[in-house]
Amino acid sequence: MRLRTVLVVASLLLVAILVQTTLFSQTEIFVPDLVMLVVILLSLTRLRPEAVLAIAFLGGLSIDLLGSSVLGLRAMVFTIVAYLALRTRERADLGRVVIGLWAGLLTLGGVLLLLVVGTLFGQTVLLGDGVVGLLLLVPAANTILTWIFAPMVVRFIDRDTTAFRYA
Repeated sequence: MRLRTVLVVASLLLVAILVQTTLFSQTEIFVPDLVMLVVILLSLTRLRPEAVLAIAFLGGLSIDLLGSSVLGLRAMVFTIVAYLALRTRERADLGRVVIGLWAGLLTLGGVLLLLVVGTLFGQTVLLGDGVVGLLLLVPAANTILTWIFAPMVVRFIDRDTTAFRYA
């Protein structure tokens, strides 16, 4: 990776971590998982798959260190989501709506996995209060943000003006 790409990806990840741990941790109405969204959007770029997986792990580990969750829980979940995103990204290249739905489904899978593994480690309760809202709001918020930001992020990181041209 070039230095410019490393700086852009690091800045994007840092902003996502800061906004998620400060601003969105205080709200309950609009609750996107920005770090998971950044990982999903980075899987659409031309970055090496190993780099995307490493970014996913480091982003999840950063959220674990800044929060009060079990160390490595989000790191594991974000790495699995990144792997699934890398394996299925060809199917998402049909348009902005399909990419948004693809990101929403990946986010839903990540939230479900986070709830199941968190329940196993005593962090969350699978049938607790607010779980249904979490399962609906986080994927919906990430879907909306993907519709808005996916073409811009891919064009900016790849320096490709033809990426995601829609009719």
